[in-house]
Amino acid sequence: MALHVANEMDEVEVAVWWDLSRIVRHFERQGLERREVKVAVMNAALRLMADEAEQHQ
Repeated sequence: MALHVANEMDEVEVAVWWDLSRIVRHFERQGLERREVKVAVMNAALRLMADEAEQHQ
């Protein structure tokens, strides 16, 4: 799959998407529901954002 990367932040997003999609597939193969895994991944990302916000206060 070829993706056009417009700038560095797009490159970051593509790399993270690739890693997260692999994580979702891994847990899906372990028998977990895809939607539930995606929700868990999103919750982890939101927790990371909250942690970063707290560090900068």
